[in-house]
Amino acid sequence: MPRGVRTGAGAMMPATPIPYRLRWRPGGARAGAHPGGGEGGDGVFLRHRPLWQHPDPRRIDLRETARDPMGQVQVRSFARRTAVAVVAVVDLSGSMGFAGRVARMESVAALCATLAVSAGKMGDRFGLVGCDAGVREDIFIPPTHRRGVESDAWARLLGAMPQGSSAQGLLEMADRLPARRSLVVLISDFLLPLDLVASVFDRLWRHDVLPVLLRDGGEEADLPGWGLVALRDLETGRRRLAVMRPGLRAAWHQAALAHRAALDHLFRRHGRAPFILTDGFDPDALAEHLAAG
Repeated sequence: MPRGVRTGAGAMMPATPIPYRLRWRPGGARAGAHPGGGEGGDGVFLRHRPLWQHPDPRRIDLRETARDPMGQVQVRSFARRTAVAVVAVVDLSGSMGFAGRVARMESVAALCATLAVSAGKMGDRFGLVGCDAGVREDIFIPPTHRRGVESDAWARLLGAMPQGSSAQGLLEMADRLPARRSLVVLISDFLLPLDLVASVFDRLWRHDVLPVLLRDGGEEADLPGWGLVALRDLETGRRRLAVMRPGLRAAWHQAALAHRAALDHLFRRHGRAPFILTDGFDPDALAEHLAAG
């Protein structure tokens, strides 16, 4: 029976691995699927070198040797294939508990289960770090090859109960990451102060960070133009009534657009466009985003 994740209204779907490639050549000696920074093994072809520089007769290229003007015997050298860690870092502050057109944490659980299965398929380790005011020990899985880690991550995230007004744990989680460069998938609605987001990226300078921005199409589209609207602050739990009118609705919309534009600038300044996850997790869309680099 295929391993799976629960999405949407509770239907099971297989956690199908998706391909991904790194934007850098990792170091380290752990064998994997990614072209590494050193030479050796049967990885990706790098270049030809004289036999005296790379004394491996098994790699002699007769055609290149015949073309060499100095008559030197040429051998093929390859980059060894290396493994890395893939770590999902999840914001668990109160706003992540939002359930509009879809339950936000169900999308996060499906995403992380897919990342775990994909990492295992590539020979990489998968880890999970959940953060609210601090690092959540119940949502912490050190990078591992353990079989079934995708089911563990999925179950923990569905039971995570995001709460509170702080995501300061995102500043602490860098200490839980591997010392060697890793692929870090930073998952949040990013309804956070911009200076906090910038500080998080600064702390992650060693790693390749893929931001995943969660949105719900109903947050703005379903707001009425007129009438009383019952609001609940997911960070504090407080409830209040607001008199909605076109001017207020437009002001909220403009504020949201300005925040998104500032986030996009920050993400791109740190070298990576965000993957925007709207109204549920689409593994094909993530695969396309990763393939585009």
